[in-house]
Amino acid sequence: MDTLLSRRSFIYNSALVGLGSLLGGPLLTPAAGVGEGLDLAAATGKDYFKSTLAAVDQLGGMGRFVPRGARVGLLINDPFRHPGTHVNPEVALAVVKMCYDAGAKGIQALKDEPRGYWQRTPLAKRYADELKGLTPCSGRYVQVGIRRAVSLKQAEVIRELMEVDILINVSISKDHAGCNYSGILKNVMGAATYSTCRYFHYGKGGWNEDIEFLSQCVADVNLLRKPALCICDSTECVVTNGPYGPGKIVKPQKVVAGADPVAVDAYGTGLIGLAADQIDMIGKSAALGLGEMNLRKLRISEINV
Repeated sequence: MDTLLSRRSFIYNSALVGLGSLLGGPLLTPAAGVGEGLDLAAATGKDYFKSTLAAVDQLGGMGRFVPRGARVGLLINDPFRHPGTHVNPEVALAVVKMCYDAGAKGIQALKDEPRGYWQRTPLAKRYADELKGLTPCSGRYVQVGIRRAVSLKQAEVIRELMEVDILINVSISKDHAGCNYSGILKNVMGAATYSTCRYFHYGKGGWNEDIEFLSQCVADVNLLRKPALCICDSTECVVTNGPYGPGKIVKPQKVVAGADPVAVDAYGTGLIGLAADQIDMIGKSAALGLGEMNLRKLRISEINV
């Protein structure tokens, strides 16, 4: 990975200068030049809440992605319980806080979180007011056609996916029995109905028997709505028996942020011992123009928090 990131040195050093005040409080001040032309940011540390703040800060802050008064749709990969299979609630909570700090009018959950999800972090009490402001998933789904799709010509998705002003996709890097990798691109299936997701997996055979078809469907559904921001929790990840777990866990302790879902996934694969060109859905998504999978073409900032 170091070879791929050799061009980040100036950004990286500038970022470290600005981190001096990070541990003194929850508000971050971007270092000079940070965010300008930057494609991805990865923050490493044991405090996942602060790492999330720092990663977005490197990109210029949440205000770059969430205009004041915007209605934000939040799609979090949170349904599973085993360690390394769901977004750490501290990562998701940091995103909620930043959205409100940026002046979001409201935050719409695009799927129901499992009971007790937020309570898995003690920070839930500190930010109880922010969590109360979240609008629960409506449960209203609509059938939509997908232009330029190769295999998935239509999908049934949560209505607000198409209605919110801003979409933020918050996922986790992990193993997947079908696609080999689950991250930002795969997480969009969380906004679809069970019948649509079943079609992904059963389209041309038994469950996960046609990986090429599944991968193309994942790429196709991402044509519906490109996120304004992607946050990938690569702090603790299962690398076997995904997506449900339990499985072997690695701990890169990184939070990755960027506007390009393909690039974020391409970076995330390397954190769990894979490569982007091994993951068919990443290549197919790049072929549809959804983003850049060649990390050598990107400006990436890596910081320690």
